[in-house]
Amino acid sequence: MGLLDQPGDLSRTPLAALLLELLNVRADGVLAVEHGGGTSRLWFRTGQPVGAQVATGFRPLGLLLLQAGKIDVDALSRSLSELATRRRPQGELLVEMGAVSPQDVEAALSEQQTGYVTAIATLGEGGFSFDASQPVPEWTRGIRISPMRTIIDALEQPQAGELVTSALRPVALGGVRLASGYVEVAPGFGWNRAERTLVARLEHPVSLEFFFGAEEGVAPERARAILAGLLLLGLAVSSVESPRPTGDTSPGLTLAGVAAASLLQDEPVAEADLAGSTPLPARPPAPRTPAPTGSVSPGSPAVPLKRSDPAEARARRQRLLAKAMQNMGVGPFNRPPDAAAATPVAGSTSRPPGSTAANPADAALRRALREIAPRASEESFFARLGLPETAGRDDVKAAFLALARQFHPDLFAGPAMADLQETVRGFFAAVNEAYQALSDDRRRAEHLAVLKSGGTTNPQRTEAAKVDFQKGEACMRTRDYARARGFLESAARADPRGEYKAALAMSLVVDAAGRDLARARTLIDAALANPGNDRVHFAAGVVAREEGNEGEAERQFRAAVTANPRNAEARRALKVLEGRRGQGRH
Repeated sequence: MGLLDQPGDLSRTPLAALLLELLNVRADGVLAVEHGGGTSRLWFRTGQPVGAQVATGFRPLGLLLLQAGKIDVDALSRSLSELATRRRPQGELLVEMGAVSPQDVEAALSEQQTGYVTAIATLGEGGFSFDASQPVPEWTRGIRISPMRTIIDALEQPQAGELVTSALRPVALGGVRLASGYVEVAPGFGWNRAERTLVARLEHPVSLEFFFGAEEGVAPERARAILAGLLLLGLAVSSVESPRPTGDTSPGLTLAGVAAASLLQDEPVAEADLAGSTPLPARPPAPRTPAPTGSVSPGSPAVPLKRSDPAEARARRQRLLAKAMQNMGVGPFNRPPDAAAATPVAGSTSRPPGSTAANPADAALRRALREIAPRASEESFFARLGLPETAGRDDVKAAFLALARQFHPDLFAGPAMADLQETVRGFFAAVNEAYQALSDDRRRAEHLAVLKSGGTTNPQRTEAAKVDFQKGEACMRTRDYARARGFLESAARADPRGEYKAALAMSLVVDAAGRDLARARTLIDAALANPGNDRVHFAAGVVAREEGNEGEAERQFRAAVTANPRNAEARRALKVLEGRRGQGRH
């Protein structure tokens, strides 16, 4: 049986070993790790990490793009407003708005996800379980993460010390060299200059003393992790035995966007090497500089090349890992055969991922949102942002960004927080309105005048709503639906007349990308309580027609024509429905 077949604990099985096992067996699924009162998840496709969720340390995509200078705060604000109403990924919305390119979003996502994977890979404790039945999310398709770099990072952590020592032990006496397969996968490691120089020592057989000789820029723990990782991946081998034909490599593995060869160990490893018992010191031995013992040219074998079988290569790597874990005296490899046979298969975990009874981080976020959510109903835009009326534009920007970091809607995307998704969307719609108004000198002055008058029916507030409505209408004519919704949301909130609500409903119907019939129906029902003009009836007819209720649509179009006989759109729509009904009779 393997490391993934049942739940375990990172205090006994280092995460580096799990990453190696996943790569060896090319598993698809999710690895859940419970730590710090929460659950982090790491998704794998064919054994390679492709995405992650973290219990702590969330970095919203919009803020990453802002920090990289790809978007400004106004674009962030608009995207959060759209996120609150349209419920689509923020990256898609920013691309649709023209704020960034798809390549910018993909690069930011890869940076975000690589950081998450590294954070999970360095965990030293926590219960884990792997579920092969869970589908890998589609949003991970464009993300590029190096599985090999992740393994090296995990091996560098203190909790992987025994695994590193066990991996190095078989080559402690005889020396080590690179396997031929390394050349083609080398770009996937992303070495820095010092690391690349260190690994280059292995181009010829060398002793461990020579390899661990003083090298500026590579700490001892990092050097040990690099060599152990190369050995466990089958990319470095013992140099004791005579060189053998290396064999060709098989293409197909994509590492951090680089098409590379499969991770192969081309040379067989003797059982004596695997079982070697020579102890290694906790730190690399004192440096000395012997001359390299011989020369091996992996690219010039004495006999014709023979293509290696990737399945055999993976099996050899699996044996290396199994032996290393056995030398550590931990893991499932030491269990008797009968115990292994009784172990459940991968994916049939006795404890489902994310089953933590109480997540302090989620609980704290939940409390914070419930405490701050009432701000959304404040008439004062300053109060919504938690600012005094003397706050300047820089203060407004800083307050908005702080709220975006703490209560970003993506934080509430998981099942555990699903009940708060509508609350956070409404909160951000109100906060975004406040930011947009207070960032505009004219609207800021008008809002201050309204506040000083002590009422919300001030003509200036009504006039500001009218201006926003007109801007929204202009954006609708140019089919800039995302901006139109922002203006119309602001107008309807400042002055909830039926005409504004109907216009907002129309923006949710005509835009295929942001279509939301359910919310449009809610707005229309509220507008019809006091229709006021033909435009409300026309919008009501459009919504009814989209819902498939042609009888109600015809009634509303007639009401629109009655209220305004010059409403050409309503007359055309009514004529189409009447013609369709006439054809049905024949």
